[in-house]
Amino acid sequence: MNCPRCSNDLRTIDYEGAKIETCTRCAGEWLDAGELKHLVQTVEESFSKDIADSLDAVNENIFSIDESVNNLLSCPKCSNVELNRFNYASSSGIALDKCPECDGIWLDKDELENVQVLVEEWKSKLEEDVKTFGPVVAKIRKEAEERERNAFQLSRFGFVNAVLRRIAKHI
Repeated sequence: MNCPRCSNDLRTIDYEGAKIETCTRCAGEWLDAGELKHLVQTVEESFSKDIADSLDAVNENIFSIDESVNNLLSCPKCSNVELNRFNYASSSGIALDKCPECDGIWLDKDELENVQVLVEEWKSKLEEDVKTFGPVVAKIRKEAEERERNAFQLSRFGFVNAVLRRIAKHI
């Protein structure tokens, strides 16, 4: 396989229990379908606070993707299939490229590590977030369920009322 960024040969390496392809020239990485999920769920190496803090630059660009990066990349596995660029987790600012055919993902230099640091940071704040936002989410869920129940009762009432009106017309 060739690198979609620089056309150099990709070589297979073992990375935290997954076989991934990497480019020795541009340091990009190709992950087959499901490998990114495996890698963010597997923590073989914890990242230091300094590395996590270095992601602040990424977080400042939240919701944005660097449009100056050449996005016309082709899948190294599938013939003539263009990769689709997407913002990891919708708002991370980390732009990845995914094949619509084989679901493989291309990560440019340092993007895999940035994704892992980001997920690790989210996991470290999960308990605090649950304490902070759990009651709010529970209240919103309860209100939504109540609105749904009321809407169902109104629609049931409307249906019964319509049936009774039709019956009354025929009597």
